[in-house]
Amino acid sequence: MPHIHHLLRAAGFGLAALCAGAAVPASAFQNNDHVYADSFGNLVVDSAAGYKRIVVGQGHMARHTAANTTTGEPRVVYLDGAEQEAAWSDCYRPPVFVKGRSYMYGLAEGEMPELSPCR
Repeated sequence: MPHIHHLLRAAGFGLAALCAGAAVPASAFQNNDHVYADSFGNLVVDSAAGYKRIVVGQGHMARHTAANTTTGEPRVVYLDGAEQEAAWSDCYRPPVFVKGRSYMYGLAEGEMPELSPCR
């Protein structure tokens, strides 16, 4: 008799797990982002990873953005030697003087940061 009790308990847990699996929304198994414009004109991107991005005032870009949020292999551009050297040939970036709230960026007084260094 105790064996039947354990079998019924296991069957109950199995049934509960099956019901819990059925309660998961179908969107949880999608691999691409859900992009839409809300009623306020904002662009909303529900990521498949679980986070949500809201871009204020860009609801008109929903169709264009939805076309660019497909999943799969990323599009990678490989540069050969000549193109790679040409891409970094204009590497000089002069420093700029940041006036005002430079303390917010951890700069000392009068320090001239180089904003985009060459790589």
